[in-house]
Amino acid sequence: MLEQPRFGQRLRELRLQRGLSQAALVGVGMSAGYLSRLESGLRPPTSTAVEYLADRIGVPVGAFEESPAVPSDVEVVKALSAPDEESAGTLLAAVADDGRRAAPALRWLALWQLAQLRGQQGRSAEEGEAAQRLLRISDELDVPELQVRSRILQARLLRARSDMATAYTLAAEAHALVTRHRLQATDLLRVLLVLISTEVEVGRVPDALVHLSELEESLPGAPDRIAVDALWTSANVLVRHGDFAGAAARLQDALARHDSRTDLTLWLRLRFAAASLYLQMTPPRVGEAERLMGEAEAALRLVGTEQQQIEFQVIMAHLRFAQGRLQDAEELCAAVGGRARSLALRDRIRFEVLVNRIRILSGLGEVGVPAIEDLARQAHDAANADLAAEIWRSLAETLASGQSLRPRSGVGGQSTGPECTTERDG
Repeated sequence: MLEQPRFGQRLRELRLQRGLSQAALVGVGMSAGYLSRLESGLRPPTSTAVEYLADRIGVPVGAFEESPAVPSDVEVVKALSAPDEESAGTLLAAVADDGRRAAPALRWLALWQLAQLRGQQGRSAEEGEAAQRLLRISDELDVPELQVRSRILQARLLRARSDMATAYTLAAEAHALVTRHRLQATDLLRVLLVLISTEVEVGRVPDALVHLSELEESLPGAPDRIAVDALWTSANVLVRHGDFAGAAARLQDALARHDSRTDLTLWLRLRFAAASLYLQMTPPRVGEAERLMGEAEAALRLVGTEQQQIEFQVIMAHLRFAQGRLQDAEELCAAVGGRARSLALRDRIRFEVLVNRIRILSGLGEVGVPAIEDLARQAHDAANADLAAEIWRSLAETLASGQSLRPRSGVGGQSTGPECTTERDG
């Protein structure tokens, strides 16, 4: 009789070697739950189960007693050349988990490829788990290049989850490693992109401006994708510094450099960023924003994610408000609703300000004004002094505009939104 836990370990090794998931292996003769318990060593195998599994895997029964003969480097090669993502992910996970036979450098490579794959598949939890393990292994290996790249990946993921403080710490560590060991220019550029963006978010704008100069000095000869990311990052810093014209120039350069055939998703996101920036300028560059959003809408149908659909609706709400189409803006805000929680902090606050500006102009100042005042305090407490100033300015402009707007009456006498007029109420 084959004994546990060795049988379960060997069963899993044979399954993973062939790129089979548990669901693919069980078929109609065995439940996935029973297979899982076999692999974890919680159930002893019966002779019937062993024969069934050997047939499904395509090995003799004696294979469950043999030691695996395929070395880990071959498993990595098989994973990288796998015909489909599921097989690749299964093989990579097997190498990453094999702490007994796989060398740490091979495990790092397997985890790196697995993190990229899970990120492309939108499996963020598994991507994050792989990134955390990459950090640990890179520190065990004490190889500066791997330590830097692991920190960049983890910092990017944390930034996306709004954990800016930890992301900044990791990015600063990566920058120190790049500088100390004089690593290649591409590593430096990638570090600076993450470091600058997190410095801005944690309120270290002077540091971000210093590193922005370092970034721009390093750009000549950089790959186009990195150059576009650098221009975008520069624009974000300049916005926080109040230089909207400089930010617009950087984004225009990025738009001109990037071809949709290279990366349609980046092409789409650049148009979102530029349109949003144009609407924040004084006065808003409404025509240019509308043109960019029209271009973005076509791409959104092809590659847009649910999150990008939300971002599109939010920017369109800002655009309609800037055009004076307040009812359309209100309907777009209502369509977004609670999904605005998925936005980055600054975008979420600006959206909530818009919602309450519409309330004020609809005659609900007793609700909208305190809400906007609270949002301004939130922005200030989050070290977004420039955003807080923008919110106070928006409130003042809204209250001034309210003097020349007359609410329309809807069914039952309730206000249905403001109506532009040159007449004063009264």
